[in-house]
This record gives sequence, C-alpha cells and structure tokens, in this order.
Amino acid sequence: MTKKYTILIIDDKLENLQYLKKILEGQNYDIRATPDGMMALQAAKLNTFNLILLDIKMPNIDGYELCRLFKKEEKLKDIPIIFISALDNLEDKIKAFEEGGVDYITKPFEEKEILARIKTQLQIYENKILIEKLLAQQDLFVKKIMHEMNTPVSIISLNSELIEKQYGFSKEVEAIKASIKTLSSIYGDLSYKIKKENREYKPSQINLLQFISSRVQFFDELANTKNIHINLEYSENIEITINKYELERVIDNTLSNAIKYSKENGEINLFFGKEDSNYLIILEDFGIGIEDTSKVFNAYYQQSTKKQGLGLGLNIVKEICDKYKIEIDVESTKNLGTKFIFNINSLIKKVL
Repeated sequence: MTKKYTILIIDDKLENLQYLKKILEGQNYDIRATPDGMMALQAAKLNTFNLILLDIKMPNIDGYELCRLFKKEEKLKDIPIIFISALDNLEDKIKAFEEGGVDYITKPFEEKEILARIKTQLQIYENKILIEKLLAQQDLFVKKIMHEMNTPVSIISLNSELIEKQYGFSKEVEAIKASIKTLSSIYGDLSYKIKKENREYKPSQINLLQFISSRVQFFDELANTKNIHINLEYSENIEITINKYELERVIDNTLSNAIKYSKENGEINLFFGKEDSNYLIILEDFGIGIEDTSKVFNAYYQQSTKKQGLGLGLNIVKEICDKYKIEIDVESTKNLGTKFIFNINSLIKKVL
C-alpha cells in the first residue's frame, strides 16, 4: 500500500492555492492550504506534515521569516520546505536555501516540474528518516554488544593473569592477553563513538613520556606475538593539554594499526619532541604500507589485503585531531611501511 503524504501549502494568492491543491490532490496527496502564515505555523504544531510549499512574498510575514520560525521548532525543523515564488533572481534563490529551503520553484507553475520536485524531496525526506532509524537501531545494537562483551573480556583477562601466576609465562597465555588488548581497544572505540555527543571530555595536563610509555607497555603482549620491537625515543619531555581518554584513542589506534600491519620480527619507531619549530609525535612502522592514504581516515575503511577490525580506529583519530587542531601527515610506501606525523603545537602548554 502506497503511503499518502500530507502537504501544507502557504500562499496569500487564493488562485495559487486552488491550482496547487487541484494538481496535488490528483496525485493522491492529502493537501492542507492556507493564505495565513502564522495560522499555518500553529497548524503544523498540531498536525503532521511531510512537506511544505511556501510562498516568499506575503503580507504580515514573508516566507523567509516564516521558514526561520519553522526551523526553530524541534518538531518542525526537519520538514522539507520548497519555496514557491515569482521572484526569479539568483539572490532570492540563494537566500531561500540559506534559510533552510530544500528547493525553489518559480511562478508561473509548470505542473510536471512541481510534481517531479515534490516527489524527489519526499523521497529524500523518507530516506533521511529511514537512515535515522537505522542509525538508532545500530546504536542500540552496538550498546548491547558492548554490554555483552565487557563481562567475558574481564573474566578472560582475570583468568589469564591467574594462569600465568600459577604456571608461569607461556606463549599461549601471552597470545590470549594480546587478544584481550585488541578487544579492549575495539571496546574503547565503540564506547567513544557512542558517548562522544553526550559526554564532556575535559582536557587536563598530561606528561607525554609517562603517558606514551604506559601505552607502549599496554600493547607489549600484542607486539610480542609478532616479535615486534617498539623503539621509544624523545628529544625532550613535554606536557600537553588534552583529554586523557581521547589521547589514548589517538595513540592506541595508531600504535595497534602499526603492529597489525607490521611484518613478523619487525620494529616500530615512536618519537616525540621538538623538531625545528614544531612539536611532533611520529610513529613509523616498516610493514605492508597503506594502499590509499587519502581514504585511511574514512569510517569503516579497511585495506583489502588485511581486512581486520572495524575500520573505525583511524576515523576516530581524525575526529579527535580535528577537535584539538592537531595536524596529521601520513607517508606510506607499499611493502616499506607507513609514518604518521602528528603536529601537536596546539596542545603545548609548557616545556619541562
């Protein structure tokens, strides 16, 4: 069964209302029409409309101002508004889009054009609603996964520690602990993606040597599974101002990726400090390289040669770096390795 859309027409010319009402009702649209802008606004608050046709030149309140009032209402702000007007100059069309209109139809009306534009905007509106529903379902799904994932990961981690204490070091236990670190990093990414819009991440002063050393130690088991050595060097110890959890996402995702795409028995160089006039964090691996550096920060991007993980890590890195005005440069050569260079000038408060 085809959905019947409800369209609100606002135009002070009765002949325009009658003409539009006639052709749209012939297409099985449910039409509400009024010459009074403020009455239309009140009606929209009490009823559900899928699209609005709005004239620009009207007495008392023009279409631009009325559009602004619609966009201020939480319930109404997402309803697509198509401006209809005899004004045909570029400035008026630009203003219509700037005020929130999705399209612009000039008078005199062409029936086929009106129907085509309305059909297109209704389809876009429906797709937007569908996407929002899918994202809400995805959000709920991810939250459930995180809830189900947290307890078993904690149990595995605790028991692997107990086994190691009881029976001593073994490669098998180290592999289990490395996998736990990978799951923990994925959990951190999912948590950040879900909470970042509603949670305030307050910056604090962080000693970079202490922090990066702790993250290198955190990934020690993961590096050991491939016999990879991580070299940590610095030219001077510095403090930066950033949220600790967000910095953890940046370092963890970059470092875990370097381990993931490094070759067996390889090494990773991690440097921070001042070079010339810039404060930098540089992470370099000598692994398989990145196929397309222009796509590496895209959400869900994965290399075809090694499709591992969710493809969210570096997208989160880019989001956080943009937030703190950290510049990122990526250099990569196939089968020779990749270098991430973070310019952290924006985070520097003082030199120790």
